[in-house]
Parts: sequence; structure tokens; C-alpha cells
Amino acid sequence: MEIAPGVHDLTPPQRGYFKGGFVHAFLIESDHGLILIDTLFDADAQVILNQIRALGKNVTDLKHIVMTHGHRAHLGGLATLKQLSGAPIYSHAWEADIISGDRQQQGVSLRPMKGIEVYPILLIGTLVGPFSQHKPCAVDKLIDEGDMIGPLQTLYTPGHTPGHLAFYLPEHKALFTGDAFVTWPLICPGWPNAMLNEKQTWASLRRLAELDVNVIGVGHGDPITQNGAAVLRELAARGTV
Repeated sequence: MEIAPGVHDLTPPQRGYFKGGFVHAFLIESDHGLILIDTLFDADAQVILNQIRALGKNVTDLKHIVMTHGHRAHLGGLATLKQLSGAPIYSHAWEADIISGDRQQQGVSLRPMKGIEVYPILLIGTLVGPFSQHKPCAVDKLIDEGDMIGPLQTLYTPGHTPGHLAFYLPEHKALFTGDAFVTWPLICPGWPNAMLNEKQTWASLRRLAELDVNVIGVGHGDPITQNGAAVLRELAARGTV
């Protein structure tokens, strides 16, 4: 689905708990080639490859693969896409060793709390996690606040994980939040049980709410296709930390 000119929302045809929790990735057409944000859950990357072909492109037209963070649901097709395209992989330094397989991702709380809707996916993820690891893949370039990948601006948004990144496309007022902001199973700044640092999570959300945003591509759940800034501001106003 095209959510802004040249910006495509990718999600598996059969979404749900066992596809990374309604996880999404995003493909951007630019003068710098195709830019991919995250790589979904499935290791074969077939959903992404199909979308590239549907655009009349080849996998070798994929020139940049940028990662919001190092959680399994977002890393599935990474190794396949790297092998087929040769595109460099970008991430924050604090996520790179998880992506490369040198460190396990941080655990999350399974204690029921506000946001009980997210509890089943966290429970399932914890149970199957040891048997469903992504294929490790080395990061080529470390990025941080303000770095540009073609037209895409990097935003440092810690909280969900220590090295979490979001990305902003000013030309189309499009924001890609990863799990700093999600819409499934509830609209929230990340899944409450999965916040590693709640104070940082809300601070990152308030920072995102200051941007001139219309369209928001989220890590989990359907995108917001209009008035994105208003949605972020309303949610940020709820924060108490």
C-alpha cells in the first residue's frame, strides 16, 4: 500500500501474532535508490521481494537497509536481502551487536500491567523466542541522530530499546517510528510491557510529536495516513513521566 508518494507500507498477507505482531516495514523510492526500513519477520523476505518486483524494480535496486532496532520481528528478512542486494545495513551502535548475533536482545516484562492487550504477544514471543532467532547479519554503517540516508533523516528515539531509531522524510511529512509508537493492539508509545526505559520512551514520543508530520508508518499496526502530528500530540499529552 502506498501511504505517500513513493512510500510503500509492507506487511505479510496473513498478519497476526505469529508474523511478529502485525509487524510492518516500509520501502521508499528515492533518487538514491530503494530504501528499506526494517525487514519483517519471515526469513525469506518474500513479501519485500514481491513488492520490489511489483514496482518494476530488481532487488539490486535496493541500495539501503535501515533498522529501527534489534528485535526479532523486524530482522527476519535481513540476511536474505543483504545477500541478494548487497545493500549496506544501517543501525545504531547499541543495536548492532544484537543484529550481528553477538548479543541476545534484552528481555521484556511478562508481568501484567496497563496495556494488558499486549500481554499475549509478549508471552508468545518469550516462549518461542529461543526457537525463532533471526539469521545474524553484520551491520555495515552505524548511524545516530541527524545522519542522512538519502532523503531520510535519522532520529534517536531510545526507550523501547537503548539504540532505537526513527526516521523522518520531510519531503512527504512522513515519519517512521519503529516501536517508539505503534497502533496495534492499542495506540501507544511502544508496547507498555516492552519498554526498557519508560521515561526515555515518553521523552522520545514528545520529541516526535514536535515534528511536522502527516503520515506515520509504525512498527506494529496500521499506518496513520493523515493528521499524524495531532495523533502524536494527543498521545504525548498523556505522558506522566
